[in-house]
Amino acid sequence: FTQLAAQNGVADWVKIGGISTHSDFDICSMQDTLVIWDIEGAKRELLGLEKAPELLQADILAESHECNDAGLTETLRQRFARTHDIETLGRAVERPALPAWMDRLSDLDRLIVQWEWRAGPTPWLWMRRKS
Repeated sequence: FTQLAAQNGVADWVKIGGISTHSDFDICSMQDTLVIWDIEGAKRELLGLEKAPELLQADILAESHECNDAGLTETLRQRFARTHDIETLGRAVERPALPAWMDRLSDLDRLIVQWEWRAGPTPWLWMRRKS
């Protein structure tokens, strides 16, 4: 991801890793921000608007780990429904998501390439601020 950001001239705009706190979202009120959230746990608390209201001003792509935290997807949808247009991205083995050379692979091999070894669904929520 850092290499992709560098190739696009936005490496200084990208922050990856570390421990996130509510104050990290202060930046969302200062500039256009996209939060890409793929962490194990803590989403229910960290994506809380009471402690991080600046998230209302950000676009957010968050993996919900529904299989580890039942009901999280719906909780996040409800929190952001008034301020964001929300699309749920489920799991799929679709051609556009894979490089062309994978067309030579079997369906099983293409599935394994994308499998994250999860016990159940881990949908993503693409939450775009409403204008």
